[in-house]
Amino acid sequence: MAKYLVIVESPSKTKTISKYLGSSYDVIASVGHFRDLPVNKIGVNLKKDFQPTYEIMEGKENVVKQIISKSKKAELVYLATDKDREGEAISSHISAILPEGTKTKRIRYGAITKKDLLDAIENANEIDTDLVEAYEARRILDRIVGFKCSWPVKQATGGKSAGRVQSSTLRFLAEREKEIISFVPVVYWNIVAELLTKDKIKIVAPLIKPNKLKVNSKEMATQIINTLKKGPIKVSLYEKTEKHTKPYAPFTTSTLQQCASTFLGWSPKKTMKVAQELFSASFITYHRTDSKYIVPEVVQSVREGIKLKYGDKYRPNKQWHYAKSKNAQEAHEAIRPTNIDVENVGTGDFNKLYKMIWKRLVSSQMTEAVFLKSKAEFSCKKYVLSAKGSTCTFDGWRKCWDYGTLEDSVVPEVKLGDVVDLIDSTMTEEKTKPPSRYSEASCVKQMEKLGIGRPSTFANTLDTLKNRKYVEINKKAINVTDLGVKVVEFLVDSAFCFIDLNFTASMEEDLDKIARAEKDKLCVLRDFYEILKTDIDRAKKLREERSKTNYKCKKCDGLLLKKFSKYGPFYSCENYNNKDSKCDYRADIGEDGVPVEKVKKELVLSKYDCPKCKSKMAIRKGRYGEFLGCSAFPKCHSLMTMDGEVIEAKKKKKKSKKKWKKK
Repeated sequence: MAKYLVIVESPSKTKTISKYLGSSYDVIASVGHFRDLPVNKIGVNLKKDFQPTYEIMEGKENVVKQIISKSKKAELVYLATDKDREGEAISSHISAILPEGTKTKRIRYGAITKKDLLDAIENANEIDTDLVEAYEARRILDRIVGFKCSWPVKQATGGKSAGRVQSSTLRFLAEREKEIISFVPVVYWNIVAELLTKDKIKIVAPLIKPNKLKVNSKEMATQIINTLKKGPIKVSLYEKTEKHTKPYAPFTTSTLQQCASTFLGWSPKKTMKVAQELFSASFITYHRTDSKYIVPEVVQSVREGIKLKYGDKYRPNKQWHYAKSKNAQEAHEAIRPTNIDVENVGTGDFNKLYKMIWKRLVSSQMTEAVFLKSKAEFSCKKYVLSAKGSTCTFDGWRKCWDYGTLEDSVVPEVKLGDVVDLIDSTMTEEKTKPPSRYSEASCVKQMEKLGIGRPSTFANTLDTLKNRKYVEINKKAINVTDLGVKVVEFLVDSAFCFIDLNFTASMEEDLDKIARAEKDKLCVLRDFYEILKTDIDRAKKLREERSKTNYKCKKCDGLLLKKFSKYGPFYSCENYNNKDSKCDYRADIGEDGVPVEKVKKELVLSKYDCPKCKSKMAIRKGRYGEFLGCSAFPKCHSLMTMDGEVIEAKKKKKKSKKKWKKK
């Protein structure tokens, strides 16, 4: 029987870890989070210091039973969940459900290798309560925003929800969408000349002076070309410069998602899925990180490998150091292979991502690439043409990092004052283009730049926006829907604090400060909620003002209000909540917004009688198709299949009375 119990997050890690630790260790998985705030209520006591109420997540009951059962037989339980805030919180939740007196130790590892695991066990310590507090503060903030702000948003726009991170992300996406919609193209004429040097070498040179946008008519373009034809066209500038380019830093979560999107065409969600598989299989270090740091012994190993594989000229005299990202946790490493001697792992997507991670690490310690930049300018009267070229004279780190292309273009050497001949010229009518929509890669980059969210939330945020139908995502661009624009406009007009991008970034910094014990969780929550309450009141008033119409209610003297339900917009009397003269009148919205009387659907009765009240059973439609329901509904809730077979109502599960106390 195993003496020790090791609890990890992912089932895919258990076999690998068991193999490294041996028979004295029993390894099981929590299968991610198993305890969370309740689904259908806020679960946060706003009057008692934001105390959360946790419940076992549906479908995780057997996981909890297994954890409790196996922990009773173990001398010591190792909490081996991931080493970010999420992992620390899961360890805390595991500790909270263990039987009284269970001995626990927290272990953290950046890679699933035998050395890393044994080192982690040797250095086992306690749960980091500051990280848990930071996680809990984030979870509570997001829950308050979701429950308190989604309702006015839904009633005002029909949107399903608002969120602290999703809404601020949606804002910069919608702002780009508005720029595109309001963009007015400018017509200009692009002039390109083909020149011939004294040595009979052709050079293609576009006009740079005046700026092409100032060449705004065909007449002006024709005049410029006529001047060039008359000449003379002389060399007014020629220069060559050598440019050295440093290699890219090793991958963070953000840059990994961006490169996988650009070069592999993957979504952030797919990238994180494959990265999780690589981590669980012990091929890479932890894949949720904003650090560019690599431990010195690995850097030394990489440098030795560069000399052996590529030659001494590809290894610089000194190793490269990369500036840390803002708020990066230096205890974390960048994403790297656990064994740099391994260049390939399997086939398909698994190997594609691994190979990219391997090349990024190795190239990050290689010599600079060297480019020879050449530039020539040709003047004719007040007009100037220009040609630029770039040639790679030493590939350096690009020898390994071969994503993208290196195209050489050469500007032949010419002398100042030389006269060149005009062989040909073209003038093309063109229009300025609107700014491009964000791709998934550029969206992640912008989120990171603005400080919205953290590595673990980037992919999920885009997924949420897509599921809410606020955006539509294709391979090339993120399109914000009309609903998404409408939601952002309402949030901005209501001046919600979390829609302010600076405020959201500042809040992320506060969460980081809680993790570093520089701020108190309760103070952050109180300050935020005081601001949010004012925002919610303002949003409710705005929603009420905008919902008013000039249409009269047909039952009373009230006006109709425009509201939204899960089935779409409708009209409701403003006296619906009036205690003294309640009016339940409703109407559909017809063409041009005119109220249309709701037509009560006639029930189609079947041949079957209700088994309870003997009324006729009526044909109804549900999410799974047609069924029979009692015509006396809502007084009677009997159900049947279309063949007359009685459907027994499912009994509601009794909630456990056991209270999960925080430890």
